[in-house]
Amino acid sequence: MKKISNYDEYKSALDGRGDVFVFRGQAFANYVLIPSGLRENHILKADGQMFEFVDEMKDIFGFDELTCIELAQHFSLPTRMLDFSYSFDVALFFACYDKKEKHKEDDGKVFIFNKTKYENLLKEKGKLSSQVIRNNKLLYEWLQKYIDKENTLIGNEGLDMPIFVDATQQFDRLYMQKGLFLLWGRDECSLEEIFEKEGIDFNDIIDTIVIKKEAKASILEELSKKNINEDTLYMNVSKIKDLVNRIKYGK
Repeated sequence: MKKISNYDEYKSALDGRGDVFVFRGQAFANYVLIPSGLRENHILKADGQMFEFVDEMKDIFGFDELTCIELAQHFSLPTRMLDFSYSFDVALFFACYDKKEKHKEDDGKVFIFNKTKYENLLKEKGKLSSQVIRNNKLLYEWLQKYIDKENTLIGNEGLDMPIFVDATQQFDRLYMQKGLFLLWGRDECSLEEIFEKEGIDFNDIIDTIVIKKEAKASILEELSKKNINEDTLYMNVSKIKDLVNRIKYGK
């Protein structure tokens, strides 16, 4: 684990890595890796709320289950998904960005997840999840059973380990954030606990970079010069509408 205080140090800490890596930024370094739908009191009602959301979205837009869950995630409805990005800059933004200023006195953290190594490990361990990753039919079979509140076993197992699911890219925010998701299955605990239970060395799969609290503001300014900011990553529609109105109507 490295601790950095500016953007150049961050880039330097990432140099020389192979494989496929994905990234997650958190404004509070001490948060464990667990989806919002499995945190604290959310676990009591999150699944029910998501089932309702998926049903309504399928009726209105005809989206599939996965796209509906992605939309739920990006509109802050608690799900069993955890956001990641293929972009280390996007992850750095979320490690520094704190709109409500809840963690302005806390260090942030970027998680650097070796996706290649993890998925190979699932295969070596004979996990069903390694098949689901590469087989959309199995993924949608599991999702449909989950949404229909049926037993989610496929064969003799369920989705036995969290798996990475690429975003469907039907939604602007997902595209701008270069997003993908880590989808939880039958386990309802943190990734740290799952790894411990499975005898997986967390540090062998995931590296971390801590962002000093006093560096967050200057790093956000640096990222904004690269067009990585709240407006671009969240596709600020109201600002676009205001611009159109000003140009079209002089307002």
